[in-house]
Amino acid sequence: MELTELMPLDAWRKFETELFENFFMNCTVYNTDGIGLTGKPTWCNTLCPEIKANPTSLATICAAGNQYFMAQAKKTGSAVIDECDAGLLKIAVPIIVDGTFLGTAGGCGRLPEAGEVDAFIVQKTTGLDESAVNKLCESVATITRSEAQAVADYIEKRIGEFVAGFEERGRVMA
Repeated sequence: MELTELMPLDAWRKFETELFENFFMNCTVYNTDGIGLTGKPTWCNTLCPEIKANPTSLATICAAGNQYFMAQAKKTGSAVIDECDAGLLKIAVPIIVDGTFLGTAGGCGRLPEAGEVDAFIVQKTTGLDESAVNKLCESVATITRSEAQAVADYIEKRIGEFVAGFEERGRVMA
């Protein structure tokens, strides 16, 4: 089963937009290969697009982090809230239908309260100088642990609604 069997691609796009507008995070739905389903990122800061624009920083920070978060979400069946290697908060909520793991939905790009961006790794992987990285870091908003948990809870609730709707459509069609 694929995510687009659960909901059409346009509905996943709307969900990503809903999450971005409600929580001001880079919100993405990922398939089991760790690839963003819609391919349409939303940016909550100016740092993340710079990280993702560089193949080295994309692989070192974003892709590696996404693989870890996806593996943890699949293993535990629960939302994962932690930091990426750049020090930014990431949330990954598993999407599971009838025991089958289909991917994750979540967000990233905000700084944990009292945390700081790991400017050294950003500099080394992007090739940007210290002043450029510091300037980009100014655009990163903070988030508390309780706010992050509220985001994860909301995403879990919405995913539950999507799955229930899918199951209801399946019973009607059978």
